[in-house]
Amino acid sequence: MGNFAAMKFIISLLIVITGCRAPASAPEQKVMITADTSSDKINGISITASRKVLQEDLLDTICAVSANYICLLPFAFVPDNSARVIFNSGFQDWGESPQGVADCIRMAHQYKLKVMVKPQLWIHQGKFTGELMFKNESEWNAFEQDYTNYIFSFLNVAQEMQAEIFCVGTELESFVKHRPQYWTWLIDTARKSFDGKLTYAENWDCYNQFPLWEKLDYIGVSSYFPLSITLTASVEELKRAWVQYVSELRRLADQKKKLVLFTEYGYRSIDACTSQPWDAYSESPPNNLAQENAYTALYETFWDKSWFSGGFSWKWFDANTHHDVPVETDYTPQGKPALKVLEQWYSR
Repeated sequence: MGNFAAMKFIISLLIVITGCRAPASAPEQKVMITADTSSDKINGISITASRKVLQEDLLDTICAVSANYICLLPFAFVPDNSARVIFNSGFQDWGESPQGVADCIRMAHQYKLKVMVKPQLWIHQGKFTGELMFKNESEWNAFEQDYTNYIFSFLNVAQEMQAEIFCVGTELESFVKHRPQYWTWLIDTARKSFDGKLTYAENWDCYNQFPLWEKLDYIGVSSYFPLSITLTASVEELKRAWVQYVSELRRLADQKKKLVLFTEYGYRSIDACTSQPWDAYSESPPNNLAQENAYTALYETFWDKSWFSGGFSWKWFDANTHHDVPVETDYTPQGKPALKVLEQWYSR
């Protein structure tokens, strides 16, 4: 028996006799993937509010596709025929609470991800927020008081945690139109209370009618422009359809001297996904190629424009997300060919 073999035999014998155990190997250290902060574009992803504490694995997947921003979505609820805004309630998800949002911002910053906080209203039975109206001054005043409490609860969190962007409202056309003095006050007060950038997210069909872009840092647009009714529209067909919208967006950007930000953009992986991109619930056969082409056309149309600041892909799920429609026909690009397109453009 050679010297080395003899030594191994003696060590093994000692372990058997004394009951010793060989020392356990050191636990493998996780290598944190962090966001690339070098891009001037907002390469963003909207994440659904998690039911439980957000798992860091989700941020790993976001950094892995070269995103540099996330958007947090603390929803509030407006009951039917009510002037109430209900938020931070016991029935809501962890990610919709001020504490949950604060923790998510802290976690994102550890990954060098920047953050936009974007409070949104959900009206009973999914009624469109742009049509929100009240009967009299008393109801409007009650609603505005609740909305103010809601917005500033999360704006204060965004300020304390040093979030980079805050969105003061989402798709509220009638509210803005009928209560302009309130919105002037809201934005002016938010400006005094928040050190980051401010925006507002208006719907694709009326963003050019919002009267207060001069007071904000970005022209925020929910980018669900209808492009084609073709079941699987080609990239070239979609790029041709974008031409008219590009002209309108650039004209407003030049006029207001502000960058355009797609506060939401995305397509379901279904047939004719570019026909009514805002339709989240209709039943339709899965079609990954239609979604992939739509993503490609959007990036090729906008991402190199100097007046365009970027946007937030809608939307990203974690393991605790409740799904209203099957994942294979939902908006998320996760696990679909569109994700590769997103990664290619975000990594440029």
